[in-house]
Amino acid sequence: MAYTIYRTNGTTLTTIQDGTIDTVSTSLSLPGRNHAGYGSALDTNFVQMLENFASSTPPANPLKGQLWFNTTLNTLNVCPADNTTNALQWLTLTSTNSGGSTTLGNLTVTGNVASNNLAITNALSSDILTTRLATFTGNLNTPAANIVSAVINSVTTQVITTGGSGTAGVLTGSWTVVGNASTGGNALAIQSGNIAFTSQSTNGIKCDNYMYSNGSPFNPSGTYTNGNVSDYLTGSNAITQFTGNIAPTQIVTSYLGANTGGGIIRGTWTIDAANGASLQSTYADLAERFYADAVYEVGTVVEIGGVNEITICTDDLSNNVFGVISNTAAYLMNGTAGDNDTHPAIALSGRVKVKVVGRVKKGDRLVSAGNGLARSATVDEVNAFNVIGRALEDKNIDTEDKILAIVTVK
Repeated sequence: MAYTIYRTNGTTLTTIQDGTIDTVSTSLSLPGRNHAGYGSALDTNFVQMLENFASSTPPANPLKGQLWFNTTLNTLNVCPADNTTNALQWLTLTSTNSGGSTTLGNLTVTGNVASNNLAITNALSSDILTTRLATFTGNLNTPAANIVSAVINSVTTQVITTGGSGTAGVLTGSWTVVGNASTGGNALAIQSGNIAFTSQSTNGIKCDNYMYSNGSPFNPSGTYTNGNVSDYLTGSNAITQFTGNIAPTQIVTSYLGANTGGGIIRGTWTIDAANGASLQSTYADLAERFYADAVYEVGTVVEIGGVNEITICTDDLSNNVFGVISNTAAYLMNGTAGDNDTHPAIALSGRVKVKVVGRVKKGDRLVSAGNGLARSATVDEVNAFNVIGRALEDKNIDTEDKILAIVTVK
């Protein structure tokens, strides 16, 4: 009488005839009635089941749900479908090494997980996680989490945020910020907002090393008579409230130290000459802006006239010469009238570059040569009205060039 073998779900797996043994329906040997040596087959089946078919390759003819221990990787695997012989398609349940560590695949725990040490290398998703020690070697992302209270001795991170620029946060305790001192980088950079000290604050800013943004040292020592530092340095009442003395060695409006910056001084200022005070400048001419009828090059000789206030001097030995266009004024009057194109600075007195034609010796008196140029004058040519100034350097070529001269307006 043949045996009918059923699966767990009630379906027929195979039928085994009397005196035969089935070795193709499953990974086990299934003997029929009166098969010689059936005991050996049964015992072998028991051993293989105890070993979970331990081998470097999956067992032959596996059934869905069957276990297999991979002896190469030391992993316990489950067959996903009948006759799956590709080892990579088997589902890994666990692996055990000689140290006793166990690795699981996807694991869903509906109860609690209690651990002495928990190391997570990829992702952790949980409503409640209670652990005494947790080590994260990958990324810990908590975009919607709220850490109410925690004691953290050391954190290595790139961003600490309250969730938005409009959400306030509180730092409590004594904090030390260590920047990259070897490269001169900032330890703390404020991109927006103010550093404010409220009325409850008992301290202000304390610093042992003040410096400008370019790294140059700055010494703020001195006597400050106004208690509200923010107001008298940057507030709307700064000019009237600051009553102390300042003694800077340099005042600039350009961080790079160039003369391209600018600023405004308001009020009436007095140089204390009685106590040795003086005002010095890099350049040496006194100039004033005048309305020109065209755009003229620096060093051009001009006279009063034209459709506006000044025009180019076109005559030789002109008695109407007025001055020379300058871009090196030590002191510029009427400075807000136009710009260098519409209202060029005219040197009224001092040394300035002048466009000259012909040869010139140092000390020669200069007169107009027409076309906005000057030339060296003979003794018989000079008078009280036509002299522009005197040359401060030689010119040994006949063609046009610029030389330094001291000029004055007649």
